Amino acid sequence: MKSILIVDDDPMVLESTQTYLDTHGYQTHVARDGEEALKAARDHPIDLAIIDIYMPKKGGFETIASMQGRFPMIAMTGVISHRFDPLSFAQSMGAFATLSKPFYPHELLKTIKEILD
Repeated sequence: MKSILIVDDDPMVLESTQTYLDTHGYQTHVARDGEEALKAARDHPIDLAIIDIYMPKKGGFETIASMQGRFPMIAMTGVISHRFDPLSFAQSMGAFATLSKPFYPHELLKTIKEILD
């Protein structure tokens, strides 16, 4: 069973994503910020991480940089700007794929399967 770390400061995103992935046969771990994510990655074997870009304490960019090369990461955000593309920047820092919020659950599942299969 593949293990996925979900990192987001929004409790609804954490709960709904965890429930969806659990029902599709993945083992999930959750973190509310980058600091919790780093601890979870130390405490559990992780095959893939889904990381929100904008969070309190340690944000997504820092978290991606800290975890680069350990396992594939999907960066996600609902914040889009004409002057700065956070998802492109996340990819340049090591994120394997990106998703813009809101996204359909099947889009997330398809992205995960493309990475892990």
